[in-house]
Amino acid sequence: MRVEQHTVKVSVRNLVEFVLRSGDIDSGSGVGRQAEIMQAGSRMHRQIQRRAGSDYTPEVPLKFIRNMGEYDLVVEGRADGLIRSEKDGTEHVTIDEIKCMYSDVTRFTKPQEQHLAQARCYACIYALQNDLTEISVQITYCSLETEQLKYFNEDYTTGELALWFENLLSAYKKWTDFIWEWRHTCLSSIKGLKFPFPYRKGQKELVRDVYRTIRREQILFLQAPTGVGKTISTLFPALHAIGEERADRIFYLTAKTVTASVAWDTLALFRENGVRTKVLRLFAKEKLCPMEEVKCTPSDCPRAKGHFDRVNDAVYELLTGQDAFGFDSLAEQAEKHQVCPFEMALDLSEFSDVILCDYNYVFDPNVRLKRFFADGAKSGAVLLVDEAHNLIERGRKMYSADLVKEEFLSVRKIIKAQVSLRETMPSAKEEYVFGISGSRLSFAELSAQTERALSSCNRQLLSMKRESERYMVRESIGNLSFSLMRLYALLEIYLRQERSFAGREEVLLFFFRLRHFLNMSELCDEHYVIYTDFLENGSFSLQLFCVDPSANLQACMDQAVSSVLFSATMLPIRYYKRLLCDREDPYAI
Repeated sequence: MRVEQHTVKVSVRNLVEFVLRSGDIDSGSGVGRQAEIMQAGSRMHRQIQRRAGSDYTPEVPLKFIRNMGEYDLVVEGRADGLIRSEKDGTEHVTIDEIKCMYSDVTRFTKPQEQHLAQARCYACIYALQNDLTEISVQITYCSLETEQLKYFNEDYTTGELALWFENLLSAYKKWTDFIWEWRHTCLSSIKGLKFPFPYRKGQKELVRDVYRTIRREQILFLQAPTGVGKTISTLFPALHAIGEERADRIFYLTAKTVTASVAWDTLALFRENGVRTKVLRLFAKEKLCPMEEVKCTPSDCPRAKGHFDRVNDAVYELLTGQDAFGFDSLAEQAEKHQVCPFEMALDLSEFSDVILCDYNYVFDPNVRLKRFFADGAKSGAVLLVDEAHNLIERGRKMYSADLVKEEFLSVRKIIKAQVSLRETMPSAKEEYVFGISGSRLSFAELSAQTERALSSCNRQLLSMKRESERYMVRESIGNLSFSLMRLYALLEIYLRQERSFAGREEVLLFFFRLRHFLNMSELCDEHYVIYTDFLENGSFSLQLFCVDPSANLQACMDQAVSSVLFSATMLPIRYYKRLLCDREDPYAI
């Protein structure tokens, strides 16, 4: 959500996901929930659009403006496609919403609620703006593994869509009212902010340079010794950027808890000087979780059951009751409303002016906050990266991936044991699922196919093995990627089908590691080295090592208004500029 002069802006996707969510947190059933995978999905997306013919218009920008009294609510987004056809002798329009995933889409019996709601929003906006009396929507699901397509089509009158859309906006009004009122409170408090201490030598120039960098929407590398006051000297001009409406929020990114604590205390000092900002400190799920073991399923965690039915009330109450959200306030509010504190904190981030968090929440492709940094769109954020010299090694780890041969054998053993266990239960009924080919498979056949896929991948890994050398650099991973895609699709079906069995956690962890490997294989270019290696325990591995993370980090920084990377140890500055960003002209002090 963005606030500009006289307007509050929200994307169609965020509107739908926020208002219409309900039910449980269930990571056990949601193994494929985030299966729309990066570049592979984007390429297939474009391929479907190109194949659609001359009656298909791809990537149609749409905007709807609704007056809410003191402000206008702007709902905007981009429809994947617009299809023109003939119906009863007149032109008929269909809005297409495309979703690509490593799933067996042929077994879907209906579209997901939020996917359909997105398409209905686009259809309503288009129909109202073009004076249509009726319009259709099409949800197009595509399997990245098989390229099979599944379509769902629905017809609507503009009247019924307009009523549905009006109810959606009405449900969202109390949130936009809060955003509007709070933004004015925040901006007016920042405009009178003065630097709270006498400037140290060189500090005023530092503050001025950071401010100029943000104003020019550039990247700044700042090397200055400990004791200069880098935290306050970067936060102060960044807050003024919010006050001047040059930015929506600040992400203060750290590698260590102690530096986050310094920033937290500095922001408390600004509050003592009259600044009103919503400040959130994000913690890892494992630290916030009150359970002995982090298992996000309704059967393992009472807070997961019905979490989305209660969390909006918890968030609204906290937002209207206090300005700073640290560990204690998050834990207490989550306890009061019996919701997951981590998921609640993520929701709070959308309404926070300053977010203190680890590098991961902006740069890590698996952890990054997709509500701000999805789809390559601008986030309106200023990134303040503390102790930025740590980001090179962290970036390499985030964008590297590996597969270990022995893990394939271990997962295969678990699945074989599950089959054997079932065979000893004569009363068990044979269950059927839809496989990746779209045909019905028995559990035995699904298990057999998964075993064969695991064995095939293992054999291909073994073919890369050279006993006489520890390291072996390779040009590519060859046809292994296709086998891994098939294995990923089978494991997703298997994990959806089998919700409880011995070793499931190990299989699930392998599944996520496999997904990360597939994601990173899509990024592999001249910045990567692909090689095989023997680990210290003798295991054989295939490594996708990101030697130079600059392009990947730059892609994240491009989504921000401006980035300031600072540290006491960032010399030689040219080295850090080369490996932390992909621009030729970043500023440096």
